[in-house]
Amino acid sequence: MQASETKLQQIIEGTKQYVVPLFQRPYSWKKSEWQVLWDDLIELCESESPRTHFMGSIVTIPTNSIPEGVSKYLLIDGQQRLTTIFILLCAVRDLAKQIEEEKLAAKIDNTIGSISLWR
Repeated sequence: MQASETKLQQIIEGTKQYVVPLFQRPYSWKKSEWQVLWDDLIELCESESPRTHFMGSIVTIPTNSIPEGVSKYLLIDGQQRLTTIFILLCAVRDLAKQIEEEKLAAKIDNTIGSISLWR
């Protein structure tokens, strides 16, 4: 197994399909788990100097890809974090639509519209 640093943007913007194996637990984060992530994001947004943030490990295993051209990966670790990020992006998109920030809503739609998380 080979570990490497990957930016979240590379995960959510691309032609990859992440499959959550049946042996993984269902989404179960409660407020205490996502509050830590939310607080980290708020701190980053309010920071005077931009910096990177360690989101935790994401462990994947390549698997057979059908159709061709789409890279398929089993999501072994990081399912809760990734799912929470997608939920957050959807909430921001929906809020952007409500306050008529159509450019932002469309940008998020274009980014997460190509994401596939299957169980």
